[in-house]
Amino acid sequence: MHIGLLAVSSILVCVLSIYIFTKFTSENTEHTEKRNTSHDNDETFNTMHWCFGQQSKICRFQSLCYQPVEDQFVYMTELASLKEVKSTFHSLSFSSVSELDVFSFVPVFMHRNISLPNVRWLDGDVILFKRFKPDNIMHVLHDDVIPLYHTIKFLGNRNFKLLFMDNYSQGPYDQLYRLFFDVKYKPTATKQDFLCFKNAFMGVSSVSKWYQYGYHGNLQGPVFNEELSSFHLQSVAASILKKLKSFTDTVHQYNQDYLVLFSRTETRKILNEEELISTLELSTKMKILVIHDGDISEIVYTVRASRGIIGMHGASLILGLFLKPGSILIELFPYAVNPENYTPYQTLVGIPGMSIIYRSWRNTDKARSVSHPEYPPEEGGIRHLAEEIQAEIMDQEEVPLHSCCNDPSWLFHINQDTIVDVERVANITNEALFVSQQQMHVGHQTFSMEPSVVRNLHCSCVDDKLSLNWEHPWNLDYMENDGVQYRLGIQNRKTKEYNVFIVSVNSYKIEKDIDCNYSFDVWVNAEVNGIHGALKYIEC
Repeated sequence: MHIGLLAVSSILVCVLSIYIFTKFTSENTEHTEKRNTSHDNDETFNTMHWCFGQQSKICRFQSLCYQPVEDQFVYMTELASLKEVKSTFHSLSFSSVSELDVFSFVPVFMHRNISLPNVRWLDGDVILFKRFKPDNIMHVLHDDVIPLYHTIKFLGNRNFKLLFMDNYSQGPYDQLYRLFFDVKYKPTATKQDFLCFKNAFMGVSSVSKWYQYGYHGNLQGPVFNEELSSFHLQSVAASILKKLKSFTDTVHQYNQDYLVLFSRTETRKILNEEELISTLELSTKMKILVIHDGDISEIVYTVRASRGIIGMHGASLILGLFLKPGSILIELFPYAVNPENYTPYQTLVGIPGMSIIYRSWRNTDKARSVSHPEYPPEEGGIRHLAEEIQAEIMDQEEVPLHSCCNDPSWLFHINQDTIVDVERVANITNEALFVSQQQMHVGHQTFSMEPSVVRNLHCSCVDDKLSLNWEHPWNLDYMENDGVQYRLGIQNRKTKEYNVFIVSVNSYKIEKDIDCNYSFDVWVNAEVNGIHGALKYIEC
């Protein structure tokens, strides 16, 4: 009786979950068609929403509105349910950088009986999103494009419009968003009209997040993310590469291996760059391709075909995302900047399965550093500070730990120019290449597939001899293996005696301690490359 009730309860829970998820991810066509024929200039309607997740919440809205003049979202509801509605928006954010309040969803609530004038409806599936720093390729990929990619995978690959609700105009990397979306920008208006969405989504997946920037008094550093693996990043990289292919005619004319050096031309410059290039080419016997800026498609494909990248700490190193396994990433740091305190790229390549060799070099000789106290404060200038604070910063041997983002000591030291120790960097690079060569020689670790259950297991007992035969797992033909073994477990139902046999054939006859007057429980499973498949059971 209890088991029956439990089973019915489980079925109801499953049906309800499927209904909620379907409601969450699919558009109600009947509801939409009705609205298409009934929207007048002054309209009354009810906003509805469904949310999934806790820390990384994603919500779907029907009939959510936006007032461009006031830059406010409008949620039409019964005032009696206002408290309950508000509580569901906790942790809902327009960005993956959800710790910043500026990205929080804070709508204005209005009673559903109020008629809104001049309503313009936007059809289709729309993701409402705010870019974090659209002029910085690191933030575009880590905080925007990669999380958005996994969001649409969760929602289903539909034709989404991506509506930027931030105040930025078109950014230099907006092409990357357009690979996956029909991109639109925040509407402007000069009158009190309303833009309403028939089907809008808000919130992004955090499954791919590996770094946080130290807001609210915290120190920047890696994000603890048990879900994250190289799959979440390599799948995005592969999709971007495939989509970018049509935008580039890049053909690498070098038959030999090469490394990419990211060159900076404004701040954080390598002052002896030509010397570094010649030393690296002589030492590694490789061509060094120097990239300042350019078309993102060509840069990505140039990085992809390289043996690795080298550069001062900076946003361009995020392109290590596109390196092939076994490549190298060499990160250089100015004087007084401790590499262990600023690790977005070290963390990236250290994600399990990325298989990229990381090394860093830190300038420890102040004489090799050229500082710029005259720069604007946002670029590290300190002339606006009191003289004793300027002196303290300039005498520092290491930037003190700090939170984001305008610490004057950090900005001053990170934007220094550097005379790089070319011999030391060359040695580090060669050591990384040696490890890379060893890794490629051993070969990339292959994905270890689990054999499926054995097929067509039969047994018979004649003259006190138990005969078993079966067919190999169906997916064995798709696996690289050095042979398969089968584990047979036999238990006498009467005596409870249990025996195990390991065989490498598809049939086996057992004669010892067999009495055909009794029944036997038999379990068989395959073992391939040390991995056991699921058990197949039969009663004899």
